[in-house]
Amino acid sequence: MKRLILSVCFFLYLGTLYSQDFKSVYINPSDNGIGIKDYLSKIEQDYDVDFIYDDSRIGNFGINGVVFRRKLLDYLDIYFEAFELKVVVVKSNVALILPKNVANQFNSKTDYFVVKPAPSGRINLIGEIYDTDLNEPLIGAQVVVESINAGGVTNLQGEFSISYETNEVYSVVRTQYKGFDTILQLITFSEYGDEKMPRTLLYPSVTKLEDVIIRAQSIDKNVSGKLTGIENLGIESIKSLPTFMGEVDLINGLTTLPGVSTVGELASGFNVRGGNLGQNLIRQDGAIIYNPSHLFGFYSAFNPDIVDDVTLIKGGGNARYGSRVSSTMDVTLRSGETRDYHATGGLGIVSSRLTLEGPLVKNKSSFILGGRISYADWALGITKDLKLTQSSADFGDVTAKLFQMINENNFISLSAYSSFDSFSLASDSLFTWGNKSLALKWGHNFSANTGSQLTLAVSAYNSELQNKDAIEGFTYENGITSTNLIYNVDSKFSDDKQINFGVEANYSQINPGESQNIIERSNVLEFDIDEHKALETAAFVQYNWDITPKFAVSAGLRYSQFYRFGKGLVYDYNYNIVDSQFPERGDSINYDTNELIDFKHGLEPRVSFRYKLDISTSLKASYYRTYQYIHLISNTTSSSPLDYWLSGGPNLEPQRGDQFSLGVFKNLKDNKYELSVEGYYKDVKNTIDYIEGAEVKLSESIEGNLIQGNGISYGIEFLARKNTGALNGWLSYTYSRSLLRFNSDFDILTVNQGDLYPSQYDQPHNLSVVMNYAANEILSFSANFSYSTGRPITVPISKYSYNGFPTVNSYSQRNEFRVPDYHRLDLSVTLKGEHPEKRFQGEWVLSIFNVYGRNNVFAVAFDEFGRASKVSIVGNMFPSLSYNFKF
Repeated sequence: MKRLILSVCFFLYLGTLYSQDFKSVYINPSDNGIGIKDYLSKIEQDYDVDFIYDDSRIGNFGINGVVFRRKLLDYLDIYFEAFELKVVVVKSNVALILPKNVANQFNSKTDYFVVKPAPSGRINLIGEIYDTDLNEPLIGAQVVVESINAGGVTNLQGEFSISYETNEVYSVVRTQYKGFDTILQLITFSEYGDEKMPRTLLYPSVTKLEDVIIRAQSIDKNVSGKLTGIENLGIESIKSLPTFMGEVDLINGLTTLPGVSTVGELASGFNVRGGNLGQNLIRQDGAIIYNPSHLFGFYSAFNPDIVDDVTLIKGGGNARYGSRVSSTMDVTLRSGETRDYHATGGLGIVSSRLTLEGPLVKNKSSFILGGRISYADWALGITKDLKLTQSSADFGDVTAKLFQMINENNFISLSAYSSFDSFSLASDSLFTWGNKSLALKWGHNFSANTGSQLTLAVSAYNSELQNKDAIEGFTYENGITSTNLIYNVDSKFSDDKQINFGVEANYSQINPGESQNIIERSNVLEFDIDEHKALETAAFVQYNWDITPKFAVSAGLRYSQFYRFGKGLVYDYNYNIVDSQFPERGDSINYDTNELIDFKHGLEPRVSFRYKLDISTSLKASYYRTYQYIHLISNTTSSSPLDYWLSGGPNLEPQRGDQFSLGVFKNLKDNKYELSVEGYYKDVKNTIDYIEGAEVKLSESIEGNLIQGNGISYGIEFLARKNTGALNGWLSYTYSRSLLRFNSDFDILTVNQGDLYPSQYDQPHNLSVVMNYAANEILSFSANFSYSTGRPITVPISKYSYNGFPTVNSYSQRNEFRVPDYHRLDLSVTLKGEHPEKRFQGEWVLSIFNVYGRNNVFAVAFDEFGRASKVSIVGNMFPSLSYNFKF
């Protein structure tokens, strides 16, 4: 019995000793001379406590000056005074040794939180954000790790999850939501930490805070992401660029990134890695936008006040993306404010815009409605083109979005868009065109780790030409209407394994062209090309797996099918001809309404690999295949309203793109700087061009005038970016080639003797430098310099005449020569209101386009005598002033 009592007393004594709170530990004179780090390690072992500190800040000097017994924490406060450090007890068994200037920012114990790192060493921040007044989750609240200036947003339940790696002993996390006070929390890391943060409560703010845009993507995504060829550009970055006539342009912003270019000044559309305009799929909230520009490329078709984010996938993307062989541009519209009503707008020298937004039911549903309208006629008068000076132009658009949270697991949104353009050329012809789209989305969460999204979208594009000639007047119109259904499921098995799968269907009705005379005895041939009906379907799956902390793979498969339906005549063409420049129509088949004309299908594998050399450096490689079944037909360098879409079929095989890429990605100073070098090789089978001298407009034989061959493009892209600081921006440089080969047994289908030749989009050198400097909270500056090799052209190299007949020009091989190289500098200055914290905010933006007045050549025209004249769009310096407001 004595032994039992003694044993119990001994273990009770030990329990008392080891359960003692380290805050009541005393330091004694006998501890003098012990290294401070060694002493703290001993306390950690004896009392199950964790001291967290930066080794480089405290050294390992010996304890000294202890002449009497005193509390350890009191002594540490005095000891670390010389190091400008402070000890903060953030948990009963966790103490954090911080720089004083950091510790002084956090006065309450609730400002600190201790996270338990994952076994891999990654930090997983999991929590939820709530409205203090309503005790309801805040959807879309922004959570950002300040040292990296990136993070995530809350979902329908107000929950967020951020995973990242860091070498620091703590992170400062900022949580913010429009109309609420922003809070800062200091997060440190210990085995004694918790896996989930306590609920964070936000209080409604008295004054309206200025917008802060946070990228809703993973920390260090440039390095840790598994896919190559992904470019993300926030709308605030695009707004910082100098503008032409005061209009913010999304397309112009994308062309400052590597691998993205245009054929000339203010050209419509964009080219990605040597592809043509029709090889880009452009979606806005899930709906297809067929023409992304106003006024032939002078302005973007997207309203910058409503756009939230722009992502461009240049290759190696998720299997849910398809239908085009060059790129997918995904434009996301933001939802309206759910608590307060706001108005945003701008007044420019050629256009104005206004956006209204607010709640329908507070914190449950919202609306946003924005419109733009132009008064641009006067601007045409200052161009150097005589016809343009005698012309008129007009454009406008309306964008709207409704958002409704049904419950914690369901939401719906409805987005609508309508645009119109009109352009009268020297009073002879009137061009009109426009986009329309409607997109309905339903988001549903099956569980915390599995969610789905159903998108139903309708898109339409129509263009019309009215020729007002008194003798040969006619109207010509074409268009396309599509209905798109996508169902997508995302599921997360663990932090290391995720899967995405779904189905897609797209039904298109294409009007290739219809011409009618408006003059009774016009010499112009009337025609009405039969409508093309096409159905594209696809099933896809993508699996992401972090096999080890360093090595990861993302593999996907997309199976696409294409159906072409009747009605009408489909012709065969005879290309084995000698006496004619163009093919002859052969036999035809007359198909009944909705009768199947053609069927195509194909597997589209994608695979990407990522290997981390260290926490801030990775190697990535990818292979990507996709099919394109409908095609944009144009014989102009830049997109025009008369370009039209054709469905594949018996005379047009689907384009097939195969792309390989390899890159090195490096981040510096906690992702403050980003560096990347990426090379690619792309091979496109059945790319489309036109027979020499063909007129692909106003013709019923349009399919017979087209040829198909091989397209090859390759290049290396370099990007250096500074993400934070008063001075930020990026430099991008691309060396690339875009080559075509059309070789056939028939001479009529052969170009340049079947040799490789440069495409119209071949610009070997392309450089962009973007710099932004914030002098203070009121004044900021921006500069954009761009340079590119002149694009290829075909020119007459000789001429001849016979017995007084008109001169006939003899042309070079296709695209044998080039226009002069292109370069331009733009500058802007932004002056904000003196009191940005007030409810009304305004700013003046002064932009100077083409600062040194470079007369860049857009095209070279030749008359019947072979005499050349160059065409420049903006050959002078062009200043503009705009005023933007928000309240």
